Amino acid sequence: MAMLVYLHKEDETEAEARYRFHTDGGAQRYLVLDKRSETITPDDGNRDGVFRAAAGKLARTWLDTKAAPDRLVHQS
Repeated sequence: MAMLVYLHKEDETEAEARYRFHTDGGAQRYLVLDKRSETITPDDGNRDGVFRAAAGKLARTWLDTKAAPDRLVHQS
């Protein structure tokens, strides 16, 4: 099954970045990248496949660049 997840940065501080993420037609959800601890958590506590796809894409980008990009797309 193919998956397409969009991430859009909503806010960023020195300590964290907050993202809105969703699939095509899916509900908008939010996650937070804690830059200091290098952890990503969903606002709603739901660590389902959509969250894992979004978090994985963001984690790889963060670890490679140490930058929180404005937008990302995960495709599998």
